[in-house]
Amino acid sequence: MTITPTAPTAPATVAPDGCYVREHDGHRMTVHSPAGFEPAAFARFTAAEAMLGLDVETSAIDDKGPRQFDPAFTVRLIQFGSPDQAWVLDPADPDQHAAIRATLADPTRRFVTHTTYDPLAVWAAFGIALGQRVIDTHLISKLIDPDERAGHGLKELTGRHLDDGLQHAEAALHARMRALAPPGHRAGNSWRTWGWNHLPTSEEAYVVYAGLDAVYVRRLLPVLLRHCLDFTHLVRMEQWLAARATAITIRGLLLDRPYTAALLDQIQREHHTAETHIQQALGFPGGSPRFAAWLDDHLTEAGVSAADLARTPTGRLKVTADTLTALLGQHADALPEQVRELLAARRVMAATSNLIANLTAFLRAADTAGRVHPQINTLRAKTARMSITGPALQTLKKHDPRLRHCFRADPGHVLISCDFSQVEVRVAAALSGDPTLKRVIASGTDIHDATAALMYGDGYTKEQRTISKRCTFGTLYGGGATALADQTGVTPEVARQVIDRWQSTYPRVIAYTKRLADQKTVTTPSGRRIPADPARGYANGNYMVQSTARDLLLAAVYTFATTHPEAKLWLFVHDEVIIQTPERDAEHLCVALRQAMTTTFRGVPIVADAEILGTHWGHLPDQERADAYREAA
Repeated sequence: MTITPTAPTAPATVAPDGCYVREHDGHRMTVHSPAGFEPAAFARFTAAEAMLGLDVETSAIDDKGPRQFDPAFTVRLIQFGSPDQAWVLDPADPDQHAAIRATLADPTRRFVTHTTYDPLAVWAAFGIALGQRVIDTHLISKLIDPDERAGHGLKELTGRHLDDGLQHAEAALHARMRALAPPGHRAGNSWRTWGWNHLPTSEEAYVVYAGLDAVYVRRLLPVLLRHCLDFTHLVRMEQWLAARATAITIRGLLLDRPYTAALLDQIQREHHTAETHIQQALGFPGGSPRFAAWLDDHLTEAGVSAADLARTPTGRLKVTADTLTALLGQHADALPEQVRELLAARRVMAATSNLIANLTAFLRAADTAGRVHPQINTLRAKTARMSITGPALQTLKKHDPRLRHCFRADPGHVLISCDFSQVEVRVAAALSGDPTLKRVIASGTDIHDATAALMYGDGYTKEQRTISKRCTFGTLYGGGATALADQTGVTPEVARQVIDRWQSTYPRVIAYTKRLADQKTVTTPSGRRIPADPARGYANGNYMVQSTARDLLLAAVYTFATTHPEAKLWLFVHDEVIIQTPERDAEHLCVALRQAMTTTFRGVPIVADAEILGTHWGHLPDQERADAYREAA
């Protein structure tokens, strides 16, 4: 047995018996290297541990590509840990590969990991889905303190709750990567990429780092669980949801590649045409800051008031798609023809830039089978709302279905969508007990129509309804007159009057959110705890309402998925659940999904709308054009 120092500059030597020992704060940990693999000893180790820490070391990944589903992705080491020892195994060795597979495939075996990276790597390398056999310490940490700024990385957590041993191991590993990286691979972070791909698996720093990751994640679990005694039910439910989300990532979404490629080509041509028009007319690109200055000057000449123009914090005129559309809608008659034309061209550039970025991301993220494997973070926001990256599918809007139409069901299947109807307003009514808002909901009329009628009378205009709707959400989420004025275009004074009307219409909601503003921690009906931001107590109402709505969604998804296992969860997007099913089962499962998401909360009805989308996520009114895109590609 060789005892090596804990400093990050420990020499890269192989221990004679294949073991390394590290001791931190009196806790002694043994790491067995691949060179010292003994099948019988490893079997005794796994037999003695019902739950193992699990960690993998892989090749570097491109976050914008297929990630673990890239054919070039490899698992270089895989390690299993108890609280005091780890076995680091090399999948390239046949005996170790067999031991890895046997351990991972054992249906009675449970694992502790940090994030979903390791289960996804296990699937990619071995085709083994760990499913509900995994508990994620990152997820538990987010339940304890959902603030992203709290620091939920494994090194940060173990440094706070255990000791700094893992941080020392990481520093030693990085030092060896920098030292061994050849010329041309040392600038920026290229030494790190080279290290993940090429550092010899016999390197002591690499082996120790790998093994200690598995040990520390196993040690961390009971420490974190002690903080969850008051909401253990949430731990179970969130682990269930995380496993389902991982299954979605593994299965992936089928990309309609011909349609996507053809749409990208069309949008790029539109963008290029508009950009060329501006370049030829003005002598500089439309994306140049000079365009904003040029437009500002011409708006001033046309007598457009500076108060009507949206600006950046530095005072520059905003040239987003929304601001340019507003300018054309409100001041087109006052502008010379050339200014209108160039303004329209710049609007085309702004509108197409986001489309180009998304379409490019879809194609880059697709694997060789044409599937995109989005990363679903089930506890992204403080309120537990989910997010999607790689690509960011939750940003794709319903009102422009062209991007959603890029994704399709598997052959012979259709997609079904179901989302809550005005759920956050209903939750606010239930939590606050406001009698007027509850009567509006019970009447079955559109909530925003009813609010506009209460505030303006039955003869309210479309604009007044929009202002009322914005005011509803702004009030729930702590927005003031300035924010409402920015969103609706009314003056701050009119916005203040609107807010006063809303507050007098639903006084119990206002009283409820004011009470929440004084709380240091928001505790939702499910027991979820959300620390308040001392500088933003008004946001507590947002936390309570949005988080409660999210918990209602989780309960509905659980009810549906456990009673209808034949349906496949396809994606979650905010309050929307999308499933995939054989076409023959679509009618039945559409009804079942709507029923699962229709419930009551504290006597207030929570309703949902479900529809069979068909073969594609987004429905294009002009289906012939979509078919033409595919033929062109």
